[in-house]
Amino acid sequence: MKDVICAGCSFTSFRLLEAERVLDGITPPIDGISPLGSYPEAIHRNFGNRVYNSGMAGNNIATSVLSIISTANRLLKEGNTNLSVILQCTEFTRQSFYFPSNFQIRKNIGIDTSNVRNNNYLFTDDNSGHFQFGTISNVSDGFSDYKEIVNIAKTFSDNIYSIEYCYINSLVHILLLQNFCKANNIPYKIFCKTESFSIPFYPIFKLDERDEETYFKSYFLDKKMVIKKPLTFIQSDSYVNDLFKMLDLNGFWFYEDVDIKYGGITEWVYARNQYKEGDSEYIALFVEDIEGNPINEKDVFSIERAKAKMKDGTFCTNGHPSYYYWDLFTKNEITKWGVL
Repeated sequence: MKDVICAGCSFTSFRLLEAERVLDGITPPIDGISPLGSYPEAIHRNFGNRVYNSGMAGNNIATSVLSIISTANRLLKEGNTNLSVILQCTEFTRQSFYFPSNFQIRKNIGIDTSNVRNNNYLFTDDNSGHFQFGTISNVSDGFSDYKEIVNIAKTFSDNIYSIEYCYINSLVHILLLQNFCKANNIPYKIFCKTESFSIPFYPIFKLDERDEETYFKSYFLDKKMVIKKPLTFIQSDSYVNDLFKMLDLNGFWFYEDVDIKYGGITEWVYARNQYKEGDSEYIALFVEDIEGNPINEKDVFSIERAKAKMKDGTFCTNGHPSYYYWDLFTKNEITKWGVL
């Protein structure tokens, strides 16, 4: 049984970074305080593996990779070679910036803890860290209550930001992780939040929203994806394409069907939803479709509730997978990866 090191965005963990999870490999219970579970909890609960979880809401691919390598390097130096790695890739367009405490003092930006997440995965300085700005395009004045934060974000958004640069930075860090794992004989697997290599990025699903009946049928029964020509975005830029071709795609897991080739967990959940024609209830696909704290392993609701939400425009068609589907994904897919 291997010790599993994982990282990703809120799809891996809604919690902020906690030393006991990152440094000690402790998986807290799914409870009413921090109730959301994901694949790290499912791995530990089903198979007993110690899981070092550096997932955090707002993480981008670069900070996720650096968190994994930092943890793995420390454990290797301690003599633990029984390791494996799982990287959950968020959007490739997310960016973060390392701001040491002296920089934050000079720029007066260490005060906003709502819009900017400070990833301190080394736990050596509460102030220095990677500020999570997310996808910084078209930044508005409402980005933060603090004008200093808005000014920095706008400067990047208006003058520097490009999707292609974001992809290059993300791909470079994935290559770094692959090479690190291969150099240290660490089994690994990488999977994506959604199909990130082909145009269009959105929409993901083919939904007929003329009325609640056609909407319900297209979502729960037809379950068709928007057709994408593989790698159309990757091949649109020579530098992005060159880096992509360096990746070892055998180290990835993708969801594939007749419409897409490089799908992620979002497409997998949508295609695998457990509703069957004639059922009176359905299992919530996404946390955002659950009322109250989603602490149950199987949150079941009436189909009439879904149709009512579809009618008034409040039904969630895309979000964070519910724990039921993470558990199913772990048992049906992750067990095949050779990382447990």
